[in-house]
Amino acid sequence: MSTLLGQSQDVAPVHKYNPSQTQRAQAELVAQIDSLIQKKDLGFPRLAFQTRVGHVLVRDRVHKFHQLEATTKSPRSKLLAEDYHLEQVSSWPHSSLQLGQVSGLALDSEGNLVIFHRGDHHWGPGSFNSQARYQQRAQGPIQQSTILVVALATGAILRASGRDMFYMPHGITTDQEDHYWVTDVALHQVLKVSSDGRGRQLLALGEAFTPGSDTQHFCQPTDVAVDPETGAIFVSDGYCNARILKFSPEGAYLTQWGAGSSDRRRPVPFRVPHSLVLLADRRQLCVADRDNGRIQCFTARTGAFVKEVQREEFGGQVFAIAYSPAGGGFIFAVNGESLYHSTPLRGFVIDYSTMEIVDTFMPEKKEFKMPHDIVESSDGSVFVGDAGSKAVFKFTSEKLHRSVKKAGIEVHELDEIETFVRTRVRPDHNMSEMAAAQEKQTLQPQQEEEEKQPIRGQGVLPAVITSLLLIPLMLVVCIGVFICWRKNNACELKAEPSSVGGILGRIRGKAVGGLNLGNFLASHKGYSRQGFDQLSTEGSDQERNNSSDSENEEYSALPAPPPAASS
Repeated sequence: MSTLLGQSQDVAPVHKYNPSQTQRAQAELVAQIDSLIQKKDLGFPRLAFQTRVGHVLVRDRVHKFHQLEATTKSPRSKLLAEDYHLEQVSSWPHSSLQLGQVSGLALDSEGNLVIFHRGDHHWGPGSFNSQARYQQRAQGPIQQSTILVVALATGAILRASGRDMFYMPHGITTDQEDHYWVTDVALHQVLKVSSDGRGRQLLALGEAFTPGSDTQHFCQPTDVAVDPETGAIFVSDGYCNARILKFSPEGAYLTQWGAGSSDRRRPVPFRVPHSLVLLADRRQLCVADRDNGRIQCFTARTGAFVKEVQREEFGGQVFAIAYSPAGGGFIFAVNGESLYHSTPLRGFVIDYSTMEIVDTFMPEKKEFKMPHDIVESSDGSVFVGDAGSKAVFKFTSEKLHRSVKKAGIEVHELDEIETFVRTRVRPDHNMSEMAAAQEKQTLQPQQEEEEKQPIRGQGVLPAVITSLLLIPLMLVVCIGVFICWRKNNACELKAEPSSVGGILGRIRGKAVGGLNLGNFLASHKGYSRQGFDQLSTEGSDQERNNSSDSENEEYSALPAPPPAASS
């Protein structure tokens, strides 16, 4: 710890100090360092300083400790953020990829995504017999390019290879030299293939189309992992054999092992070890034990069992796993359909240290049908290859697309939207003048732009209706004025010149204070008054009050309560 703090044990402090201040400083230093150790889990023992140190030296040591601790953080420490969540990038790929059943994913040294798919071949009920021998060999190998190298950002195809080489592709990984290590469940082989586009076969493990259980044969092998330090090759074998095999870089058999268990008295064998991932920083190999719905980890050197991750959320199926050393280690996994569970298909982010699920994710528009493999890129993006939907999905954390650049200016769109919504829905009366000015500057260009837009389809219909109503109204007003002028003793016109609408509101007749057109027409045109009467609303009000109760019940009855949810 003294070396970590930049202070050698044989250097005596020369600062003047006060004993009480020294003890207090020592206690604070120990508490701070102990808190940091517990938070980051650096693996150092708890220490209590017994040397007498001045408060100036204590301050320098804390400062150096914080500097050193900051330099050891992973660039992808965003996995530790509380708001970390993977969401689908629905716009990826920018152009559609013509894929068959996607069986494997990998990353090359340039950071590109490598897709392994089956072209026009499909694994169906008639593909293999009871002895696991391939029954569709007469169709020949897949004629399409089964290995595609695409850009992480756009999904554009950069290189293509793998024509006329494979019958039923499954797993793929890359080594330090960007060679492809693939498995073919129809060939029962593990192949090392060049990535130069020529598709040269550099090494073959197992005998083509011949299943077996010895050290020279496989039975439908599923995946490969390569140790970047030693070059050792690990093979999960597979659908028929429940074992993990280890080979030298040249392909010589070294060892094999089966499933592990924390309880040695009750070991549960593998049920389709389906996916492998090497934890280089921990020198461990983890296996997705598919039909057991668990993840088991072993030491890469000896195959000794280390730990197991098995959660109910997996639904009894774990198809594939990937690993990120950021934040102390995270495992990415995808589950699959199970005959015994109805768990939704989704991805998981698992804290390796605590074995707790810290995040789950799934596509937004489409659904997973058979998520078959998963990888995590250096920028934190996660890719899932789905054999059922013949597609590759890209997921990224919310932080990565919070900001966009327009005309060289970085605009934090989500933050502005959240601020705008909070201000509109729940305004803060104590908001400072600076915040109000900032909001005004943000909203003013948008409001000016909206004001410049022509208003279409607004006010046309009301204007037409108003014009049509004004014509008969003006006619009635003119008739009333004319009658009052002719018979001053029959009508009294009270109008206030300064009041808008005074003429309309001040015309009063002698009979109940209303205008009776029947009287006027009967006296001037010879019409009978039997067909006319004073305009009144009393009758309509009475009819409305005497309406049936059934009509009221129909529109005012409370809706029936929703049915109780079934268990």
